[in-house]
Amino acid sequence: MHIFHLLICSTFSLIVHSQTFDIPAMKSPYYDIIEWKGMGGILLSKDASGTRQINLTLVGDQETSIWDQKFTPKSDEFYYLASENARYVYFLDNLELNAGKVYFSQLNSAGNVKSNSVAISNAIKKLGDYDYNNLELINVVVTDKALVHHFRYEDKKAKSIREFATFITHHNFLCYAAELGAIPMADLKNNEDIGQWNYIGFTGDKIYFAAREKQAKQKGWAVKEFTSKARLLTGTFMDAPEDLIRIENIGFGTTGIHYLEGKSTMEAGLLTQINGKYYMMGAQSRNGGADIILYERKEGEWTELNSMNLNYFLANKPLKLGVYPLNEGIGYHLDHNGYNKVSIISNDGASNTHNDFLEQMIYNPSSVIHPKKNNEFVVDLPGKILYFNTDQLGQAEDVTFELKAK
Repeated sequence: MHIFHLLICSTFSLIVHSQTFDIPAMKSPYYDIIEWKGMGGILLSKDASGTRQINLTLVGDQETSIWDQKFTPKSDEFYYLASENARYVYFLDNLELNAGKVYFSQLNSAGNVKSNSVAISNAIKKLGDYDYNNLELINVVVTDKALVHHFRYEDKKAKSIREFATFITHHNFLCYAAELGAIPMADLKNNEDIGQWNYIGFTGDKIYFAAREKQAKQKGWAVKEFTSKARLLTGTFMDAPEDLIRIENIGFGTTGIHYLEGKSTMEAGLLTQINGKYYMMGAQSRNGGADIILYERKEGEWTELNSMNLNYFLANKPLKLGVYPLNEGIGYHLDHNGYNKVSIISNDGASNTHNDFLEQMIYNPSSVIHPKKNNEFVVDLPGKILYFNTDQLGQAEDVTFELKAK
């Protein structure tokens, strides 16, 4: 049991810098906890009667739960999707389409749940005569305005790879579709400067995708910006810094790419967009080794914000990197030459902690910000940090949280 830590001020008044509180046990033990960044930690428990119903209990900066809710997945396996600055999270019943549909439960910040299904295939058909059964799912993400799917389609007749994005709006569950682009298979096979499309972020109702491209001998990215109703707003080319080391993009965070196997791609750098700004994490050779570098796009140029030295870098081993855009910076999972950790490269140039990578960290984005023990679940909240010992999961009793001031 944690204890209260008290600071005695010069006026002899007491200020609580740490407090513990208990969340009452449910009829079935809490079996897991996931983070909704900025909101808190969500405890999961199963219905005691043996149904598939999942009970959700949100714990944040109060001494009691904020709300309790429930949903019923269609099977024992479901997929949690969340993003920084998105006002909804989703529990998907299926990643791959089921008869052209996706089934899900949507949860908003007030604790309201809506379960529904949407026929994505109908939106794709409006773009052309494509068989949705042959669509390859690449990613699923939550933005502030829509649930977004990204598909690839092998057009054998045209000898190209076509890429599509679909957008299911949160408020009315209408589905819209757009074609991101068509890339000749020969270019993908023979030109390492050409890449396939990737989702890179959102700000409000602007949703961004990018693909590696080369224009006038300049390496970089084609970038497209869409609304949640699949309307193309802008399309532009963005150059890349010189001499970037190739990176295997392994994905990171509560997006579909984490759940899908074999979707990693080789990239020159990882482009992201958050809060109206473009960032790029790349690796470059420096001083006989290599650095991971965070750049920000300013006035048409890349400006270095922060870097981390890879003193264990080996050029003949793959540099595996996945990124998760956060308001504080770019969280990342780096796996290279025995180093398998998560951290964050901050926008303000500050140095940060490095925690050993565990699967639980996919569902705990704040773990890239604060140092933690392997059995700790840590949630970054405005002015406070919430701690939970995961050893308590599975026990048929109340669970204890600790709330500390930053």
